[in-house]
Amino acid sequence: MAMLILLAGGKSTRFGRPKQLEPVGPHGEALLDFTLRDAFTAGCTGAVIVVRPEHEVAFTERFASDHRVCFVVQREACGTAHAVMLALEHVKDTAIIANGDDHYGNEAIRQAVRHAVQGEPQQHALVAFELANTLSPSGGVNRAVCTVDAQDLLLSTEEVTGLHVVDDGSIIGTDGRVWPTHTLVSMNLWVLRPALFPMFRTRFTMHAAANGEFGLPNVIAAAIAQQHHFAVLRTTGEWCGLTHPADAVLVRQQIATRP
Repeated sequence: MAMLILLAGGKSTRFGRPKQLEPVGPHGEALLDFTLRDAFTAGCTGAVIVVRPEHEVAFTERFASDHRVCFVVQREACGTAHAVMLALEHVKDTAIIANGDDHYGNEAIRQAVRHAVQGEPQQHALVAFELANTLSPSGGVNRAVCTVDAQDLLLSTEEVTGLHVVDDGSIIGTDGRVWPTHTLVSMNLWVLRPALFPMFRTRFTMHAAANGEFGLPNVIAAAIAQQHHFAVLRTTGEWCGLTHPADAVLVRQQIATRP
């Protein structure tokens, strides 16, 4: 069995307005509506959505008739790992983590659910996208670049900022490094086994003393250091999402052409 955890508690700083429920589908669907649809179709048995306090009523009203969906309110913006930690209180089996403002496509979601249901029981996973398929024409984006070993296990991720395409077609970040188009990146589509769940609470207790943001990469790096294995599931599918205000029009166009 697998439960979907949707992270929808972001501040939407660059987007300029709440993007968690931004209508982008032909019938007013938000991006997370498509992720929920794809996850349930692939075999997820339920979903936990992590929301900001000011959006709680809007979400509960939107999904009032769907018994498969429940909500967790992240009252303090402590980071993505903190959001996952709160949601895991409602999950007993394997969890699939996804961003509420990303559209991964049904193929990527199917891969995640397939690993959750049929994969090695003690092996976590990351569905990794090719960098060129995750860029925004509206401006630079930040991506977690993956280092992978010969067995397609994740070794580490590195946050690279300001990635964009320049005139000659190259992909360059803020620091001037050039990245191949097929570079694997994490878009926060993870499969986490229950063996990892206690680490969130443990690491949060440790991290709280430092008074910084408790991000999901903190837990993933600690898990790899403790010999947890993350299979890297490669997808050639195209991602789309809401980062800059101009992305909304582009996302609507892309959604209209997808099944």
